[in-house]
Amino acid sequence: MRHKDDNKNQAICDAAIELITKNGFADTSMSKIAKAANVSPATIYVYFENKEDLLNKLYLFVKQEMSAELLNGVNSSQPIEESFKIIWNNFYNYAVENPIRFAFTEQFANSPMIANCRWESMEFFRPLVELFERGKEQKVFKDISLEIFKAFTFAPLMGLIKEHLNGEIVLDKKALETTYEIAWDAITN
Repeated sequence: MRHKDDNKNQAICDAAIELITKNGFADTSMSKIAKAANVSPATIYVYFENKEDLLNKLYLFVKQEMSAELLNGVNSSQPIEESFKIIWNNFYNYAVENPIRFAFTEQFANSPMIANCRWESMEFFRPLVELFERGKEQKVFKDISLEIFKAFTFAPLMGLIKEHLNGEIVLDKKALETTYEIAWDAITN
């Protein structure tokens, strides 16, 4: 068995995310990924069983990375609004600073190809769910489902981020603050 090299693994992951996001899953071969990562095609199989395994592990990797960034600076002793605003702004910053990773998660968020790991990825966001539940208990948030909560907070932001990344709009500080206030008003009592 060959020794696993973290640098090679990272190079493979980065190349795969970029190629899959740009060309789609079907048009991205393992040999193209290997070439972009500057490794041999056989090396990829040291880290991944097959292309589907690669996609699932990449999705989990990016979701775990994203959740760590979203939750950066948040702790359970903070007021609900302070924690929520940090998470909301962290999400914006992550997406804008990592547009390929953001596009990758968006591309596969509802794909049947990652169905087996979708629930596993939700565990990375458990503190956000706990914040939502705590906010409902404290009557800060409306008594709504998690799905409605996400739809009125993160879905509009994601849409605006996509338009911003495509150059269709400019999300400056004022626009971001206005968007935050609308999202906050939509979910709070």
